[in-house]
Amino acid sequence: MNISSIVVNTLPENSAGVIKLLNEGEFCEVHHYENGKIIVTIEGVDVSEEIGNLRLIEQTPNVVSASMVYAYSEDELETEKEKLKTSPDMPDWLNDENIEAKDIKYNGNLKNHGL
Repeated sequence: MNISSIVVNTLPENSAGVIKLLNEGEFCEVHHYENGKIIVTIEGVDVSEEIGNLRLIEQTPNVVSASMVYAYSEDELETEKEKLKTSPDMPDWLNDENIEAKDIKYNGNLKNHGL
């Protein structure tokens, strides 16, 4: 399951109408609005479904723009967690839930990161 937040922009005088259309469309959920900015969430079984929902929002009458600002993918997160757990390059203490932050030694250099 993927969940993303979208900022929808419209003219303030069109907000009520856009919100009504978004709620009627059943492809997103409206959470907040103020001064022509509407915050909605969309869900999808995969990225393609989410992008399809984003396109529907963009095509809604009086929507000036719609931008995805946050995305969460449960399956992707679990896959990456599993990679970390089984990677031979990961120190054992990273998977130790009992380790205290004071016991972690950092040997890197944040100022010289090679960029």
